[in-house]
Amino acid sequence: MARKKGHPAPKHNGEVALTEEEAGRYRQVLYLRREGWTFERIAVHVGYANRSSAKDAYDAALRRWGSEAVQDVRVAEGERLEDLWDKLWTALEEVADDPDKDPNHLATLANSAIRVSGARRQLFGMDAPRQVEVSGPEGGPLRTDVGEILRERLRKLEA
Repeated sequence: MARKKGHPAPKHNGEVALTEEEAGRYRQVLYLRREGWTFERIAVHVGYANRSSAKDAYDAALRRWGSEAVQDVRVAEGERLEDLWDKLWTALEEVADDPDKDPNHLATLANSAIRVSGARRQLFGMDAPRQVEVSGPEGGPLRTDVGEILRERLRKLEA
């Protein structure tokens, strides 16, 4: 018996079971996104109500099928960024070697290259988090007991 649209199937191993149609749509969303389609375009093509619904389906598919799908998308996105980088770098070299080119064009290309570089670093987790150590007075431990700090200040005020 087919279930009504919008009604989840019984859970299996903590996950709501997908109908064959839903699973097919999820796979299609993953494939199209990997191909570089926007969520708006995916929504129209696959039949979702709007961009947000397509994004929700994409996120659900990634949660469901996890690391393999994420890795495929990461590889495809990395290839697109690499292609964009190559084109920007070629354009930068051409503009930099031509003294008659508009300097604003050079600045625009340089800013675009910086953004692409940042996107690649973020995609592949290349920017390691900075570790910061916070210490209390004279390098000692931090005092985090607000109650004790307030009592100490009150004692000083009373004296």
